[in-house]
Amino acid sequence: MAYQPPYSLRTSTMSTANATLDAPQTLTGLLVQRAKQHPQRVAYRFAGDSGEEIVWTYGDLDAKARLIGSELQRKYQPGERAMLVYPPGLEFIAGFFGLLYAGLVPVPATYPKPRRPLPRLDVIAEDCTPKVALTTADALGLLKLDEQSETVRTLDWLPTDTQVEVTTAFDLHHPQESDAAFLQYTSGSTSQPRGVVVSHGNVIHNLLTIREGFGLDDGQLDQPVQECCFWLPAYHDMGLIGGVLTPLFVGGTSRLMAPAAFLRSPIAWLDSLSSSGASISGAPNFAYDLCVEKTTQEQRAALDLSRWDIAFCGAEPIDAGTIERFATAFAPAGFRSSAFYPCYGLAEATLQVTGGQRDKEPIVLNVSREALTRRKVVSTQGSAEANDTKQLVGCGRALGDQQVLIVDPATQTELPLGEIGEVWVSGKSVANGYWGRSVENCSTFAATLAGSTDPFVRTGDLGFFNVGDADNAQAESDQPELFITGRIKDVIIIRGRNHYPQDIERTATDSHVAVDTGAAFDVATDGSEQLVVVHQVQREHRRGNLDEALQAIRTAIVQQHEIDPHAILLIQPVSLPLTTSGKVKRSYCRELYLEDGFKILAQWRSTLAASPLSGSVGSGQCGHAAAPKPASLEPDFLDSIGTMPPEELHAAVTTWMLALLATKVEATNCEISGDTPFAELGMDSMTSIELSLEFERALGLLLTPDVAWSHPTPATLSKFLAEQLQAAPRTPADLSPSVS
Repeated sequence: MAYQPPYSLRTSTMSTANATLDAPQTLTGLLVQRAKQHPQRVAYRFAGDSGEEIVWTYGDLDAKARLIGSELQRKYQPGERAMLVYPPGLEFIAGFFGLLYAGLVPVPATYPKPRRPLPRLDVIAEDCTPKVALTTADALGLLKLDEQSETVRTLDWLPTDTQVEVTTAFDLHHPQESDAAFLQYTSGSTSQPRGVVVSHGNVIHNLLTIREGFGLDDGQLDQPVQECCFWLPAYHDMGLIGGVLTPLFVGGTSRLMAPAAFLRSPIAWLDSLSSSGASISGAPNFAYDLCVEKTTQEQRAALDLSRWDIAFCGAEPIDAGTIERFATAFAPAGFRSSAFYPCYGLAEATLQVTGGQRDKEPIVLNVSREALTRRKVVSTQGSAEANDTKQLVGCGRALGDQQVLIVDPATQTELPLGEIGEVWVSGKSVANGYWGRSVENCSTFAATLAGSTDPFVRTGDLGFFNVGDADNAQAESDQPELFITGRIKDVIIIRGRNHYPQDIERTATDSHVAVDTGAAFDVATDGSEQLVVVHQVQREHRRGNLDEALQAIRTAIVQQHEIDPHAILLIQPVSLPLTTSGKVKRSYCRELYLEDGFKILAQWRSTLAASPLSGSVGSGQCGHAAAPKPASLEPDFLDSIGTMPPEELHAAVTTWMLALLATKVEATNCEISGDTPFAELGMDSMTSIELSLEFERALGLLLTPDVAWSHPTPATLSKFLAEQLQAAPRTPADLSPSVS
């Protein structure tokens, strides 16, 4: 093959940049402009847990933001940071813009979790030293600040939904394009999030980029209102920019729902798309798989998804099988595979960097899996070695005036087409760096090619460009497509969240005295990424109770990282693969795991097929097979609720719950009691949603999706459920299941 010169993905200046000469230059100016243009236009709709819909116009949002801003302006100075710790709902948006109106810097943090410590909140607060935290009155009452860290406890907490009218004049803050609009903390590790400093200029540029890539109108009075629909968390960059700010930027209406509501009933997302006729929505890869898994043919046939024009997919590796399965399953509902819009982005570049072509089929390449491990691209089209084939989905081309390069990270030289290297990005969407990390900013945000001074942000992702594609007739030979092949630093991505393996390994090592150095990595299981943990055993504990160590590891990972491992292996001392400098060879550990190459002393493995939602929740093996379990159990005490004393009903609910749990989960040491922490059963925050739905159906109660996550043991949860039953007894027939 003849040598091809280096090629970078470059495009001309955005065609949309001059389309609207009076486009606002800041987020503050954006909302002010929309409120003046369309004060009565619906901006946001939020579907609450009990079925009610909260509706705000642009005028409503502006008024609420001014009210919050006037209160903040009396106490704090422009430039000071403020954390947003809201439950799902529209109050987050009012708090966000209230901070901007007062000149403070919003810091989307996390959702409050009742009766739970908030380690991520601790780290963010320590990192950016906020003066105040905004939330709702109900959330503040559930947080139990006296149980939080001193850093979190001593913040000034302000419930913004109880603000009353003020009579003092309000002086709207007018920021510059270069001023920080918000700090976007990376979702990655629980203990090491980094705050990306996103300026007003960054976010406005990226919103222009998204508008161009999606082919959207600019929100003028004579244009139809663009309808969007999202369930993504507002503290995540995709949820904030995609679900909240993009609809505002184009003068559209965004229908929002709680992430937990989607996870417990994926059909609710699709129902909202169908009933509203929304044309734009999107999610990480796992969400599309979940929709296929958790819906029936009858439910799909009742939908109308023909108006869904842009179904973007990002935030984690895009799986070609997922796209095919979803398109096939929902074709009867009018969904078109050409609506899929694969894209690539990162918080360090505000959000979106590349995207596909609207109304074009996604581009898929068949390449050698083995060659990818050597950072080579070898087509397997027509090859008989089907087991070696990996399908890669193209992430589109650079949008707007952004520049994307594929660079050899060792020599810092640009690579030619078809060669794998690190993805580098430059443009006006690239953020100003991480908050308070000057050394890291120099290496990450100011990378330069050999012999050049132009700065790029290093993404840490590996990829290549491809021109022309015999595997896909829709490819255009003169348009290079970006393909992502992996990650340089072994970051684990599960359900759209990044986890640093070092953090999980540290958690496992600290969980039990018998656990030594180890490796954490992800493996593809039944179409989804799952966590595997492999650790050496301390030499003096080789003959100890290793089932106890397995339980400790699983419990600690669920509690601290909210993810249930698919497998935990304890191996012989001094058998973990290390480099000559003592670093863990995680990629090789993954290979050994897949080949059953470890010398195992004890292990726990999930025995159920992986689910995009629940992962390995279900029966497991503690070095031996679990006993068969009954399929289901129905409560036999519902007809006697009115005559049973509270203590008797509590005991009956506990007995029933333990029997039900025995059919759903298994403790690592294969014992379940009323006092067994749910974490020991592998119940992370997502899998608890499934059990909450089971309790809701069986008992006829209307429960919040996080009810199981809010009570640490079966005994405490059964007491709560018994109280609810006696307060408002129902029968299962009173409740219409939301998922079949």
